Amino acid sequence: MHLRLSEHSEDILNKPIRSLWHLLGGLLLPAIYYFTSKKISLIVFGIFFIFFFLADFLRLHYPRLNERIFKYFKTIIKEEERNSFSGNPYYISGAFLSVLLFEKGIAIASLCFLACGDLAASLVGKKWGRIRIKGKSLEGGLGSLLACLLIGIVLLVLRLKLSFGILLIGALTASIVELFSPGRKDNLTVPLFSGLIMQIIRSIGRLR
Repeated sequence: MHLRLSEHSEDILNKPIRSLWHLLGGLLLPAIYYFTSKKISLIVFGIFFIFFFLADFLRLHYPRLNERIFKYFKTIIKEEERNSFSGNPYYISGAFLSVLLFEKGIAIASLCFLACGDLAASLVGKKWGRIRIKGKSLEGGLGSLLACLLIGIVLLVLRLKLSFGILLIGALTASIVELFSPGRKDNLTVPLFSGLIMQIIRSIGRLR
């Protein structure tokens, strides 16, 4: 006798897998940059962008391919991405520009803030979110801030030449931007705005 799970039961099982996938995937790019050079990271990120952009472009233009992808990868793809570009091209674009524009430590920190803060905002917002702000929740924003602060403490141990003050400002900026950024665009706006603010603070400190 075979038992078929309901869609609700399948979603409950898929959520932890999807969350883990997005966390590990989100931390992959800053990890690559941490262990390699700026040039190598830009090349790798560029290749990733081309791959994921083409994958989204093709599946959106070929419904049969789209259905197959959602059938076999439903544990890691969100339903709302079925008929639109996924968050991957936005995220990789944000990673590429962060590496290109910011110091290494700042780029890594901004991408880690995105990976951990975005997941925390989603989990906390869905469970405890009550105060709504443009489709998101204040509680989710606070969850994002806490996650960013925790990852900031971890980053201090990695000797990225960043002070706790800069990381604190970056974490706060990332959480605010995540709260007000629409849809999947936070994959692009969070690392760029948090990285920019940290870079400005670092530059002002050097001028003193």
